[in-house]
Amino acid sequence: MSLKTGALLPGVAMLLELTKEQLRVLRRALEARARDMHMRLGSEPGDEGFRREAMLATQLLRQVEALERRADRRVWDMGGVESLPEEDET
Repeated sequence: MSLKTGALLPGVAMLLELTKEQLRVLRRALEARARDMHMRLGSEPGDEGFRREAMLATQLLRQVEALERRADRRVWDMGGVESLPEEDET
């Protein structure tokens, strides 16, 4: 994992290079954190800062999930193999 940053200011992008394994670990950690935060919010109201952190953790989790899906599609594209459609889970 490598991290490249400029001055960290609000709205400034940061490049984080991760392997697929590191991306999976990050997703699992974010899932656990977001789940714990939302369970706590369900049992006690929490303060505004905690609610905002829970919302941001969930947004970040969704972004990491999207990156993971894109990384999986790139592997298919690089192999020259057409990706299979996702199975319907109904």
